[in-house]
Amino acid sequence: MMKRFYSFMIAMAVSLTCLGMSAAHANEPTGNAPRVGIVNFKKCVEESMLGKQERDNFDALRKQMESTLEEKEKQLSDLTKKFNDPDYLDSLSPDAEEQAKNQYRTLSQEMAQLQQQYYQTLNQTNLKVVQKLADQVAAAAERVAKKLNLDLVLNEESSFFYSTTLDISTEVIKTMDAMMETTINS
Repeated sequence: MMKRFYSFMIAMAVSLTCLGMSAAHANEPTGNAPRVGIVNFKKCVEESMLGKQERDNFDALRKQMESTLEEKEKQLSDLTKKFNDPDYLDSLSPDAEEQAKNQYRTLSQEMAQLQQQYYQTLNQTNLKVVQKLADQVAAAAERVAKKLNLDLVLNEESSFFYSTTLDISTEVIKTMDAMMETTINS
């Protein structure tokens, strides 16, 4: 759903940009076609230092949360095994059995809450990471566009076809890396 919205917004931005460019260039000779560059967002995310760092941070968060969930699952599984053992149940007093059932219910509720928090946290973190990377790609693409004297830079996903000579992804990745190094060294 988010990808469709993102693609729609890009298409709208491209349309508005093209309309603005055609109005701005209406009095120019037709030989001055706008210079266009294409950026592969996925490649920028996968190959840039920032993209790799954010992916590593996200994976570390995911692993940490998974280990917490696995611990709760183990506790719940251990209690389930005890409840399935008739000898264990027979050895418990009515009060102890009630305490064990309460403990099981509490652990089940905690597990459900942790799972919900887990998915919510991962979704929020993912959205923040994608936004941060999109902002960084946009800033780097703008710098590259100015350097190469381009009039328009498009995301590859908004194009049905383009000549590979228009692809500036490698230059955008280099610029992103340089921007990150500048930030680190500051």
